[in-house]
Amino acid sequence: MAGFYRIPLAYFSISSKYIFCPCAIHKTLPIVQTFLLFHLFVVVVYPQADLTKAVITLQPPWVSVFQEENITLWCEGPHLPGNSSTRWFLNGTALQTLTPRYRIAAASISDTGEYRCQTGLSVPSDPVRLEIHRDWLLLQVQSRVFTEGEPLTLRCHGWKNKLVYNVVFYQNDKAFKFSPQNSEFTILKTSLSHNGIYHCSGMGRHRYTSPGVSITVKELFLAPVLKASLSLPLLEGHLVNLSCETKLLLQRPGLQLYFSFYTGSKTLMSRNTSSGYQILTAKREDSGLYWCEATTEDGSIVKRSPELELQVLGLQTPTPVWFHVLFYLSVGMIFLVDTILCMIIHKELQKQKQWNLEISLGSGPKKNVTSYLQEDRYLEDI
Repeated sequence: MAGFYRIPLAYFSISSKYIFCPCAIHKTLPIVQTFLLFHLFVVVVYPQADLTKAVITLQPPWVSVFQEENITLWCEGPHLPGNSSTRWFLNGTALQTLTPRYRIAAASISDTGEYRCQTGLSVPSDPVRLEIHRDWLLLQVQSRVFTEGEPLTLRCHGWKNKLVYNVVFYQNDKAFKFSPQNSEFTILKTSLSHNGIYHCSGMGRHRYTSPGVSITVKELFLAPVLKASLSLPLLEGHLVNLSCETKLLLQRPGLQLYFSFYTGSKTLMSRNTSSGYQILTAKREDSGLYWCEATTEDGSIVKRSPELELQVLGLQTPTPVWFHVLFYLSVGMIFLVDTILCMIIHKELQKQKQWNLEISLGSGPKKNVTSYLQEDRYLEDI
């Protein structure tokens, strides 16, 4: 076709089906406009196209380097068949480079900024901030943002690769690692406790100190909480569902959590994709402290729940009617016996009193009789 050239067939992955787009575009259109028209077609003609996100990698892998050092950025993402053109952006402005590789030779301060890239069948990458420094000592890291469980490598790097020894690494101005020879140190599994400002110091001709680097560690999922389906305490014989509840804070493709359940030192269920555990028929011996764990597939992150006390009470059988009858009869009998005893004691006291009076009348002087009579009258008055 005179005056035109044909772009290779475009393939769009839509629910495991493919749409073919034989597109003819005029020669005179700049390649950037061609690139934009293609993405406009994707958005307008088929807005549900499942485009992946491009990813930038660095070689060497450090996000901060010295002036005059070389660094190469690579853009990884799906391309159109037969077309590997890639767009690069620095601080939002498109760069002239259209290849998957963007090379910075003899870096200068003007190369500092946020880099993004985009391939033919991808959406723009997340920004990567590259910093160019002019100093004697530099703490280098591969990223400033990590997800808990990922490794963090710290490199204390001297200007023009000069030897650095007696290196000290600091977090929030507190020394945590001394290395007489090795200028690199790796934290194998980061956690939230590794958030902070890092720097290093080392000996060369003098002792030098690097600028600080802010490191952020993001939490992947919350610590689990163990919950029971029934209110506690509960009676024997009930079905109890225990659930290990957590929440994913970051989405990762193919991420799967595994759950384990324990009571004391006994393992009830180990590394299962189900977050629930059942006690089919609760018994008194099932009482105790229960807890659970949630972990990633590779075991890089393990989080434990607080303990949950499970109390199982024995069944209370109803009291038979004959027991109530016997109980009240016993109480009645006791009351009757007490009443009879009280009457007998009272009569015996009366007899004793009359006997004492008769003895006094027969053998004692008159004043004794008078005394007893007066006492009787006094008691009667009372």
